[in-house]
Amino acid sequence: MSKPKPLTKEQIQLAMRQTKSNKAAARYLNVSYIHYKMWAKRYHEFEGGRSLFEVHKNQAGKGIPKFLAGTANRQSQWNVLDVIEGRIAATHFKPEEIKKKMIDDGYLKEECSMCGFHERRVNDYKIPLILNFKDNNPNHYNLGNIRFLCLFKYWRHI
Repeated sequence: MSKPKPLTKEQIQLAMRQTKSNKAAARYLNVSYIHYKMWAKRYHEFEGGRSLFEVHKNQAGKGIPKFLAGTANRQSQWNVLDVIEGRIAATHFKPEEIKKKMIDDGYLKEECSMCGFHERRVNDYKIPLILNFKDNNPNHYNLGNIRFLCLFKYWRHI
């Protein structure tokens, strides 16, 4: 098992500037919330001041979209157009969720954009398509940047 990495005060302050809560800061630094909390409590804002953890608390959830608060009705509460136009970061969702919502809402046709392949598998009735980003940025869901490719076209494209 690897030893947990220490977090510097500068790393924590950078994460605080980029996020709106301690949990988001932990995700930003790619560490567990408990690990982040342990290090953020060690550093203080000023001499004798509150810890960085206390400073960055956001228990009211100010500035955090409400659809992220709960997962029960999350699927129906967000609009895929907000992701396409960049108003909501794609990182808040699983790529499969975005892909399904784009098909369901009619933004993408469920077929290969190069050869028109649209045959469903017998075992799960899904069409084996890969969401391809023309600029290789998997968070850029602009309609001019994404397309579906069948496996054959995908491997020839790489």
